[in-house]
Amino acid sequence: MRTDQLAVQLYTVRESLEADLPKTLRRVAETGVESVELAGLPPIAPEELRDHLAKAGLRPMASHESLERIQSNPDAVIARLQMLGIRRAIVPWLAPEHRSSADAARRTAGQLRRIAEYFDVRGMRLGYHNHDFEFEPLDGTTLWDILVEELPASIELELDLYWARIAGHDPVELLRTLGSRVRLLHMKDMAPTTGREDLAPGDGVLDWPQIVTVATELGIDWYVIEQDNPTNAFVDITRARGFLLGLVDRD
Repeated sequence: MRTDQLAVQLYTVRESLEADLPKTLRRVAETGVESVELAGLPPIAPEELRDHLAKAGLRPMASHESLERIQSNPDAVIARLQMLGIRRAIVPWLAPEHRSSADAARRTAGQLRRIAEYFDVRGMRLGYHNHDFEFEPLDGTTLWDILVEELPASIELELDLYWARIAGHDPVELLRTLGSRVRLLHMKDMAPTTGREDLAPGDGVLDWPQIVTVATELGIDWYVIEQDNPTNAFVDITRARGFLLGLVDRD
C-alpha cells in the first residue's frame, strides 16, 4: 500500500459537505489524503465540483452511482464522471426489489453485466460495493454467491471489510477467496461490542496487519478510508491514514 493508493470516501464527511463544501474539501486535504471517492455530496454542477476539488488538491478516483441513476440515463452519468476525470463508477447498494429472491438477484446481475458492457466500450469501469445483506440466506443461496457467480470479472468488487465482518465473514479469508476480483477496499473497523458501531481502522477488532499484507499481495488498487458515523471525521481520517501507513512502514 502506497500513500497515493489511500483515498477518503466523502460520505464520511457528508454533513460537513452540506454545510460548506469548499471548506470541507480543504480540511480533507489537510489530513494528508490526496484522493477521494465521491458520495454524500449536496447538489452541485460537475464543473463546480471539479474546480473545488482541484483547488483543494484532491483527485476523485471513483464515484458511487445508484443502479437506478445509471439505468435511467447512463450517458449522463458517464459524461459527468468523465468531466471529473473519473473512470470508475461503483454501485453502492441494491434496493430490496433488486434482491428479493434468487431470481430477482440473477436479473439484477444481468442488468449489471449489460451496464458494464456499455461502460466498457466508453472507457469506463463498473464496480459493486457490498453491505451485510448480500450474505444473508436467499432461496438456498445468498445474494453474494449469485453476484460472484454471475458477474464477469470485469465488474470490480469494492469490498467493505466492516460489513463483511458484520455478516460473520473473516475479511482476510474473503480477500483470499475473491483474489484479483477485488480492486478497492473500504477501510473501516468494527467496534469490540455486539453492536454495529463502525470505527476508524485500528480502533476496533479487524486484523489490519494481515488485511494489508494480503491486499498488497493481491495488488489492490485503492484503500478507501470510510466511516458511516464518525465521532470527529477529520481527526478519524488523520488517525486512520497514519495507522495504515504505519503498517507499511513496519514491513
